[in-house]
Amino acid sequence: MQVWIRQGMAYRPKSDRPTPFPVPGWMWDPSLGQSLYDQRIRYMRRIDELGFDGLIFTEHHYGPNGGLTPSPNLMMAAASQVTERVKLITMGIILALHGHPVRVAEELAMVDNLSHGRVVAGFISGNAEAHYAYNMPGAEGRARHREAFDLLRRAWTEENPFEWHGEFFDYDCVSILPRPVQRPHPEVWTASGSAESIEFSASRHINLVASGPIQQVRETLAYYQRYAQDECSWTPTSANLGMSREFFMAPHMDEVRDVVENVILRDRADAYDPAFEIPALHELEKGKYTERSYDFLSAARSGRDRRGGRSLEDICERGIYIVGDPDAVTEQIIHQHDELGTEVLVIRPEMGHLSLDQSLEMLELFAREVLPVVQKL
Repeated sequence: MQVWIRQGMAYRPKSDRPTPFPVPGWMWDPSLGQSLYDQRIRYMRRIDELGFDGLIFTEHHYGPNGGLTPSPNLMMAAASQVTERVKLITMGIILALHGHPVRVAEELAMVDNLSHGRVVAGFISGNAEAHYAYNMPGAEGRARHREAFDLLRRAWTEENPFEWHGEFFDYDCVSILPRPVQRPHPEVWTASGSAESIEFSASRHINLVASGPIQQVRETLAYYQRYAQDECSWTPTSANLGMSREFFMAPHMDEVRDVVENVILRDRADAYDPAFEIPALHELEKGKYTERSYDFLSAARSGRDRRGGRSLEDICERGIYIVGDPDAVTEQIIHQHDELGTEVLVIRPEMGHLSLDQSLEMLELFAREVLPVVQKL
């Protein structure tokens, strides 16, 4: 089993005021910003040294959460020069926001060359904040995403110049340089949960990372596998499947309980004050989905599937978080691997007010005590 580290790259200024969305310019601290990037470079180098399988780079705009990565491609290019073996993963690039998918294909091919073939290309439809930042109608995003993906993949693989005249993108000539090191192209993943996105992923042989409680992940992956077999004539294996988990580990369980109560259960509060959310975000989010988007999930309408939990025991039972001392974490991962049959485990060790150094301390412990066991699953 592979373990991929999802980076948070949040920007939280040293201010007594809540950090809103969007973050106003006066909240940007130049010295803090540069320090955060410097710390991140050291962090990425150490993750590579510790033997983790992948580093994830997300795309976010305007907000505190992930606010330091409006361009995952730039961060991956930087990481390619301070790492040697770890996979460099976008999870993901929001294709609908990019006016020229050909440019995305070119940049990812460049990073694949810079990293000697370590790019994993993850594409997502994006959240309401990203659509708001780039003035993207929610109902239009899905169609743009699909056309952009088909154009991008053809740009990677077509041996001769070609024309593209689609609904959203129009080119008389496409013939990119450089070409990816990996042939026919880098491995492609997505993190999605709606029926429409799952079906598109299965139809294009895009690997899937699912999140949520264990039952929700099971149903999401089952729908993906069933649709691939019944409608697309191929059978996904564990190599095509991943699960995403929040993560915290400490040497002793009493430390774990303290952090669960003081950090994890208030993680949403540490994101940004909901009172500062723009009303338009809710409308954009609604515009992305149809009545059938989550009909395949038995718990989709309950509202409970989105909440982290109310206690340490609840968190462990539901499986959204993997938390505990090394023995407990190992046990939880083995259990979920056996239950869900995934090849990839994505963990997010950055949350709340934990510092990057604290997150790295956890990963040092994980690498010593847990990673050797998990990578043999």
